[in-house]
Amino acid sequence: MRWMTTLICAVALLSVQAGCNTEKGPRKYDISGTVKFDGQDIVEGEIVFQPQNESIGAEGGVIKDGRYSMKAREGVNQVQVRATRVVPGKKGPLGEDWVEQFIPEQYNDQSTLTAEVGSGKTKHDFDMKK
Repeated sequence: MRWMTTLICAVALLSVQAGCNTEKGPRKYDISGTVKFDGQDIVEGEIVFQPQNESIGAEGGVIKDGRYSMKAREGVNQVQVRATRVVPGKKGPLGEDWVEQFIPEQYNDQSTLTAEVGSGKTKHDFDMKK
């Protein structure tokens, strides 16, 4: 009888644990690609894939030396890119380097970039222009 109680508890625990690991919404895929601005690799930045259904959370990744690798949700996503750079010869109020966001709004806050993520659709390159 004791083994039966142990078995029932083990099955119940595994059922609860399996339910906790289940993600709702579209499947995620490993994606990667390159990101350029005016033909130059973006040295450091961020990239965000936001599904068209905004009730599903966005996925973000880091751009390093013009490349990114991350997970994104299946379907059509709006893509946002952000990056900053030091402005030569300009200093902040405490003498620190002045940094500017140099990617235009049409590629971040007001992005017109999209990418379809899914099986066989995991490589997405972006070459943005001013």
